[in-house]
Formats: sequence, C-alpha cells, structure tokens
Amino acid sequence: MPFDLSTAKPVTGGFDLSTAKPVTENDDAAQARAYIDGARAKRGDAAYKAGQQSVNDLVGGAAMGVSDIGNTALNAATYLPGKLSPELAQWNRTRNADFDAITEQHKDSSAFKGARLAANIAATLPVGGTLAAGARAVAPGATGLANALATSGMRAGSTPGAMNMLTRMAGGGITGAASAGLVNPDDAITGGLIGMALPPALAGAGKMGGAVGRVISGAGVSPDVQAQVAAARQAGYVMPPSQANPTLLNRALEGFSGKLTTAQNASARNQGVTNELAKKAIGAGELSPAGLQKVRKQANAAYDALGGAGAFQADPAFAAALDAAGGTSAAMRQNFPELANGHVDDLIASMKAQPQFDAQPTIQAIKQFRANASLMRRSDDPAKVAMGKAQSQIAGALEDLIDRNLQQTGNVDLLDSYRAARQVLAKTHDVEKALNPVTGNVDALKLAQTLKKGRPMTGDLRTIADFASTFPKAAQPVERMGSLPGVSPLDFGALGTMSALTSNPMLMAGVVARPAARALSLSSAVQNRLLPGSPGYLERLLQDQRTQQALFKSAPMLLGTD
Repeated sequence: MPFDLSTAKPVTGGFDLSTAKPVTENDDAAQARAYIDGARAKRGDAAYKAGQQSVNDLVGGAAMGVSDIGNTALNAATYLPGKLSPELAQWNRTRNADFDAITEQHKDSSAFKGARLAANIAATLPVGGTLAAGARAVAPGATGLANALATSGMRAGSTPGAMNMLTRMAGGGITGAASAGLVNPDDAITGGLIGMALPPALAGAGKMGGAVGRVISGAGVSPDVQAQVAAARQAGYVMPPSQANPTLLNRALEGFSGKLTTAQNASARNQGVTNELAKKAIGAGELSPAGLQKVRKQANAAYDALGGAGAFQADPAFAAALDAAGGTSAAMRQNFPELANGHVDDLIASMKAQPQFDAQPTIQAIKQFRANASLMRRSDDPAKVAMGKAQSQIAGALEDLIDRNLQQTGNVDLLDSYRAARQVLAKTHDVEKALNPVTGNVDALKLAQTLKKGRPMTGDLRTIADFASTFPKAAQPVERMGSLPGVSPLDFGALGTMSALTSNPMLMAGVVARPAARALSLSSAVQNRLLPGSPGYLERLLQDQRTQQALFKSAPMLLGTD
C-alpha cells in the first residue's frame, strides 16, 4: 500500500517515516494501471496470434508443397486419351481454383512459401534415382548417363573430359526438367536449362574458386614448419603471422602493422619464454653465473659419488676420441710444424699412455678441464683457444669412458644418476654460452647456432633452438633491438600530412590503428589459428557428397521459382 510522505519529518541523514500515513490509490492511478495491464494483455495476445499464424503457414506450406506433385499428375490426366466425366472435370477445376486462392492468400507469407518450396524439393529428390533406374533397365550399358541422372549432373564417369561433361549436362537437364515439371509444368523448360547449365558452371566456378583460394590461403608451409608452430605455441612463443601461415589476411595484417616492428615486438615477448624454458631445462632458480654455479654444484654431487667406483679402464674408443681432440694440432704439425700447439700434443700423448684412470682424480680432472676450457675459449690467443677446445673434447671423452665402464660393471643406479648429472652439466654449459650475465637473458639464436654445429640437445633447450632456427626474426635478443616505441615518426609524419592535406582529422586514427593491429597479430586470437585447423561443422557438411547431391537436385527449383 502506498504512503503519504507529506507528514514525514526530516531527520539527520534522511526522513522519519514513523508519522507517514497510508493512503488509498486514487481513480487516476487505477485507470492507468488498468490501461497498462490491458496493453500488456493485448501485446501478449498479438504475439501469440502471430506465432500461431507462422506455425499455420509453415504447416500449410508444407502440405501444399507435397500436394503440388499430385496436382500436376491430376492435371496431366486431362490430356490422356478419353474424356473425364463432367463431375470429375468440374471437381478438378474447383480444386485448381482452390489452389490458386490459397496461393494468393499466402503470397506475402515467407513462411508459407519457404515451407512449400522445401516440400517441393523433398518430394522431388527421388526423381533422379527413379530416372536412373529406368535408364539402367532400358540401356544397361549407359552407366555414365544413369549416374548423371541419379546425381542431377554432379558426376557421370570417372574419366574427365568433354564427353563426360556432355553426359553430365544431359543428365542434369533431364532430371532438372522432370523435377521442376512435377511441381509446375510451366517450369519444366527452365528447370531443364538450369540443370543442364549447372555442371559446367560449377566446374568453372570451382577452378576460379581454387585460384582465389590459393591466393587467400597463400603458399602454405611445410609439415616441418607446421610442427614447429604447434610446438612453439605450446611452449608459449608468438610468431609473426605471415611466417607461420602466410594467408592473405595474415600478410595484410602484418603488412599494415609493420613487419619489422611486429617481429621486434614478438621477440620482446618471446624473451621471457626463452628465459623460463632455459631455467626449467637446468633446474635453475635464476639465470646468472651464481645461479648456474649452484646447479653445477648439485650435479657435481653425483660425480663425487663416483669416487669409490675404482678405476676406469681405457679402451680403443677412448684412444680414438683423444686423437680427434688433438686432430687440429696434429694437422698443423704436419703442414706447419712451427705453428703446432705443443701443449695440446703433450696432453694427448700423456693421456693415451695411461691404461686406466682412478675414479676420484678423473672426476676432478673433468671439472678442471671444463673450467679451463670455458676460460680459454674467451681468449684472443689462438693457442689458448685451441687448448680450450681440446680440453673440452677430452672432458667429453673421459665422461664417455666412465659411462662405458659403469655399463660393464652393471651398477645401474650409479650409472643413471651419473648420466642425469652429466646432462644437467652439459645443459648449463650451453646456457652459459648463450647467457648475457648482465641482463640475465638467454640468446635463443646462439642456442640455435650451437644446435646447428651438431651439439646434441633435448627437452626445453631443443625447443628454444628449434624455434630460433625456424623463426629467427621472432627470437632476436632484446639487447640488440633497443627500445620498442608503440608508434614511429613515420606514422605521425605520413598520417599527419595526409590529415592536413585532406582536412580529415580521422586519418590520425591510423596512429593508434597500427599498434592495435600489431597487438592483434600477436594476440591469442590470431596466434592460436596459425595452424590450418580441421574443418568446422558447416564446412564438413558442405564437403559431404550427399549434401552436394541434394544441392544439385534442388538447384532447378531454387533458381527457377519466384
């Protein structure tokens, strides 16, 4: 019940409603409410009636569509030999008049006309199969014509050519004329012409569509690149769209946003992904010299456990590895004796002379060789660089020797922990070579170069290297790119000049549009669709041969009716 607030007293923060008096609704309000309720009732009643009419139109149209076939047959009976009885002839004239009246009554109803056409199509779909069965019965050898009749000219034989197309046109014309004629004899010629023209028209459209499709879809990429795109997206990388899937849309989008800037923005976003993958690969908490040293210390514990493994026996494979480590120096001694690195030669010779190596000193020697190699490779002295390379190879030869000896002893647990530690240590050296110790960023391109040189890589480091090898523009080190402005002076200069010349300030919107296009290029909405996906439901439906045949069969009526 409403309240009279005229006697309510104002209080701090609002009104005191304790003195408000209840009042009754006046006549004007009651009339207004009754009017609103009546309008709502009328509106609801009108909507109900409209819905009911639509249903009636649909049902009536469908019934009329099926009746059209029978109506044509009854009208045809008047042309048969003999005469109809006066009563039957009068009934037929009355029935035709009723049909015309119903058609006129629903001439403005799309629901009625659509349902009628759909029923016409459904009722005449068997026409092609019936004609084909008759053709096979009369001429069993006319397989091509029978196929053309059954499919309304969609196909005839398996061999393409002029004769095949003529057969398809004949079958399409006959089936089209029969289908349209069953509904309305006046449309038989039109249906036949459409059915005859459809096979060559769609063949030409298919070739044109294929050419347009190739332009739109672009040259495509190899299966290897597609696999790399999938792996990169799973890892979290983004790529310039035109490099991963060069469709017309992707090329246009990237061209508008700026290829160079798009690649640089992709690289900036990918740097974090590369760093995280590198940390995960070696189990590091941070990418820094101290962080790498901490990982190595943990891995070296497994090496230290080898101290009680006894002695490692040298074998022919170890001798061959030592020869390979000193191969460069040996070649220099043979061709340029005065430039030969005697220190490398002496180291190789002393190690080849030993038949076995005690476990604990061997572990220490590997660590020392690795440390010395890392330092000497940074030197400007070619002799030191050569020594560093040889020591790195000797360390690897010793590790292989340990592996073979542990296999022979059958110590599975010790072998597994040693192999795991060896892999971690090798990965830390790969990361160290690609790491900027100041910024803490890993250069993905350096890892790609290491992989290209034949260095075995697995896991996350291999993912980084493969990505950088496939998409080098999207893996640039951020230190080399400098700042990444959202807009360039070219954007302001060119668009500003055009805006001034044309007196159209809206052109300046392009300054914002290019960065927006850049962001769109690297967004999940675009990146997740870089790989050609499986066709959607509608595409699969249109590719289905039964759907295509239904479209062929219905074309004469769809195109030949008002």
